[in-house]
Amino acid sequence: MDYSALGFKEILVRLEVDSVAVVTINRASQRNSFSLGLCNELIRIFELVDKDDCVRVVILTADPTAPAFCAGADLSGGWNGLSREEKPSDFRDPGGRVALAVYNCRKITISAVNGHAAGAGVTALQLPFDFRFIWSGAKITLPFIRRGVTPESLSSLLLPRLIGLSHAKALLLTGATVQPNSPHIQGLYHDVLPTREEVFPAGLSFAKELAANTSQVSIAYAKGLLHHPGNTVEETFLLESRALAEASKSRDAEELTHAFFERRRPNLKDTVSKNMPEWYPWWTRVDVKSRL
Repeated sequence: MDYSALGFKEILVRLEVDSVAVVTINRASQRNSFSLGLCNELIRIFELVDKDDCVRVVILTADPTAPAFCAGADLSGGWNGLSREEKPSDFRDPGGRVALAVYNCRKITISAVNGHAAGAGVTALQLPFDFRFIWSGAKITLPFIRRGVTPESLSSLLLPRLIGLSHAKALLLTGATVQPNSPHIQGLYHDVLPTREEVFPAGLSFAKELAANTSQVSIAYAKGLLHHPGNTVEETFLLESRALAEASKSRDAEELTHAFFERRRPNLKDTVSKNMPEWYPWWTRVDVKSRL
């Protein structure tokens, strides 16, 4: 797919020859802040790459000419989260919509945080990703309590899962500003780089290695099991067993085994559009666009 022809304004998208989609936030003059336009474009691109068999890994970064990877919500027009006429039960958090699109993407997702990050720049643009790379000097804050609002973008669910409830409370209930070496957040990152300039290249190299050596179908299975385990240990055991039986018969499983013993790069052909079984997904998908 030619992503450059889709008319995006808030993001830049290119597809590397290594099956890696690079998404760059293109709002440097606004400190790469999180706007409704950015929200809608991110949702669209993650829904597209999820279905594009040419994409194996997606990496998000930001225009490096701004000091911030994402300065949080764009408040230039004031706080416009919920209109006066809108019922709270009908509101759908924009950051949460982005987080869902990233979380539900069946491809490997990487966030390359090459600057400071606040609010949605942490919650929507980092937490739902599979891997996170960051600059050691980045300032990170979740200031919701200090703005009279509440955690968003699935952060009340994802942050405790990723770093533990105690550390999540230390961040969400204080609104403190920390850096990647803080004991409260350091476990969140796959790699911490000394300079801003090293973050994206490190993330891209990692993305290309994964794209070349992992099965697209196996990734979809594994993310499904991690995100949607059974309600009991026994139910999870049955889900894992069925997924393993299905995947073990795949062309990719055979090819990856041969490539391992022959010490060569695999030629992977299975895709999520053609090789997922009818019973996937095994969980019930909820239409969050309709009223809860």
